[in-house]
Amino acid sequence: MRTGSAEAGAGSHTMVASLRYLFAALAAVALLGGGGPAAAAADADFELPTVKVREVDGVYLLDAVARLRLTPDVRKALENGVALTIRWDVEIDRDRGWWLDADIAELAQRYRLEYHELSLQYLVTNLNTGERRSFTRLSVALNQIGTLIAFPLVDEVLIKNPARHTGYARVRLDVSALPLPLRPIAWFSSAWDLSSEWRKWSFE
Repeated sequence: MRTGSAEAGAGSHTMVASLRYLFAALAAVALLGGGGPAAAAADADFELPTVKVREVDGVYLLDAVARLRLTPDVRKALENGVALTIRWDVEIDRDRGWWLDADIAELAQRYRLEYHELSLQYLVTNLNTGERRSFTRLSVALNQIGTLIAFPLVDEVLIKNPARHTGYARVRLDVSALPLPLRPIAWFSSAWDLSSEWRKWSFE
């Protein structure tokens, strides 16, 4: 009898949890919008970065700039309290001829973008350093995120033959960092597919 009651209780809890997840998903649909082609505005994207690499005091540094523009659905979610994580991905490979290229470094610069409704401010947090800055305009906040200055890549001693080393950089919206109920919808929504192409450069 107790076993039967326990099973019934477990089934009840499972049903409640499923209903809660369903309601959360439905709320997410309303928050994200339809997510169809119309939701992904033609002028909203993360453009291919321009990059420059320089050596200072034995360390290679990366300067990169990319224009970032959000889709209406993503901006709506942001202004409804959803924090966005936008990250720069940087990779450095060494050409090994007939062998597969060797990964020398994989780096990331991560930012969290939030909107504070009471203060009407956009808050940008550098998740690598903890530094925070606030902006009154979204475009200025995105310019801050889309600009890397003197980002440390790798020590010069690790790049013994610059001609055989290649770097890559891109900037993207990190969907995996969204609140759990929003992720399945965002993964399959073109409105949330915000990522630049990889920019390639040489160390020569």
